[in-house]
Amino acid sequence: MSTCGDSWAPVNPFPYPPANFQVFHSYIEGCLDLRWDDPSMLHTGPPNCGGESNQGWQIVGVNVYRSDTGDRGPYRRLNSFPIGVPFYRDCTDNQLVEEELVRWDTHWISRGDAADSRLWRFRTHYTPVVKREGQAIPADNVDDVIVSIDGQIVPVDQVFGPTGEVTLINQGTYDPSTEQVVPAVLPNADGSSVVLVTYWRKSNLVKTDLEHKAKVFYRLTSVAIDPTGTTPSGYVETPLGYARPATPMDIEELDYMWNRAIQYNRWILEQGGERVKAFIRRNTGVPCPCQWDERLFEYLEQPLNQCLDCYGTGWVGGYEGPIPIIIAPDDAERAVRQTVAGRTLDHSYEVWTGPRPMLSQRDFIVRQNGERYSIGPVRRPAVRGRPLQQHFNIAYFSEQDIRYRVPVMGTTTLPWPETRYTNPEDAPCVGGDPYPVGYDYEAVAMGTEVEKIPDSREQRGRTPVWQNITYGGKGGT
Repeated sequence: MSTCGDSWAPVNPFPYPPANFQVFHSYIEGCLDLRWDDPSMLHTGPPNCGGESNQGWQIVGVNVYRSDTGDRGPYRRLNSFPIGVPFYRDCTDNQLVEEELVRWDTHWISRGDAADSRLWRFRTHYTPVVKREGQAIPADNVDDVIVSIDGQIVPVDQVFGPTGEVTLINQGTYDPSTEQVVPAVLPNADGSSVVLVTYWRKSNLVKTDLEHKAKVFYRLTSVAIDPTGTTPSGYVETPLGYARPATPMDIEELDYMWNRAIQYNRWILEQGGERVKAFIRRNTGVPCPCQWDERLFEYLEQPLNQCLDCYGTGWVGGYEGPIPIIIAPDDAERAVRQTVAGRTLDHSYEVWTGPRPMLSQRDFIVRQNGERYSIGPVRRPAVRGRPLQQHFNIAYFSEQDIRYRVPVMGTTTLPWPETRYTNPEDAPCVGGDPYPVGYDYEAVAMGTEVEKIPDSREQRGRTPVWQNITYGGKGGT
């Protein structure tokens, strides 16, 4: 018999995620392959004695989550039902919409009744309309859609994929083969015609061009039947914070030596680095309403630079953050120069930080003195293809820049004094998820607090390092 309880009962409060989870490129454009071990076989340590064990759980499958911003999320689930095999291909999917009904009262933009324009134009239900193949390439050719009116297939005049707009031919066209003018086929003015459109829409998009691949992260959770029957769905799922994030950028799994090297680098930053807040530029999400003219945006590819909803990024919110990180200290001259636009401060220098979070060009950081710096091209020294550090130049930008309007949240409710850690896992006696989701926006050192030292004679610093050196160890916390 088992010495650790009933062998048929779960030995943990929730099932653990699959082991040996890795992400590979499939050598197909826009496709990534995910592979893992069967979570029902997961068991470590003595039989039935806990640890990362799924013994006692009836595993029904695995859920796949993806983030297009970084390892901390936000994440969204990709699969509709738990996956029962140890493989998943996340691929750009252009889905066929066949013979969609164009409703007279909701889909038509112009029905040939405007005084200054006789255009017949409608908008598809799903947007954007894309080409059949490729990385969700917006449709721009009349052959990308098929339109029929009362059962007769008719040619179209124009297709604008980003908004799903289709313009019909509203005048006769000359047919050189018959040397006659073919009249235009249009719907009845009373709305009695049946107009159908067939097209392709974007169902799933995996961005792998430019630096987008560096921001793609996945997490896997195991799904099991709830033995108590108390959950509404009847299932129990691994908390997302217990699922290790994986990215296609990590070509190799690190051994203990290089993991220790990353820890030593972080220790160096803890001792002599500068604590800053990073903001990661969004490249997916909800399009910003400032793109009031979709056609103009499609041609210029530039949203409104002074928009306070997207801050010039084109996506609502603009940036993900603030994210506490530590970078190498300042080591550059500060020069005030006279230019045609007035006086400017030139201050740029190279810094480095750890491998997470994954940064890229056009992100920015905020120093504790309020100055903001743009991040330039990022260099990632690696071992066997696995990034160990991130090196990049940062450059000061003027306070007139729209990025100064991006708010730094979580500063008005900070308790003071309190010792805060940029890396919560370094804090003494602090539990939590091994792979947290989201960021602790208050995790910036403000004023140290040592419990064993009376406030009447305590000297406060602004970093845990100062506290440890001054009062020894972890400061008694």
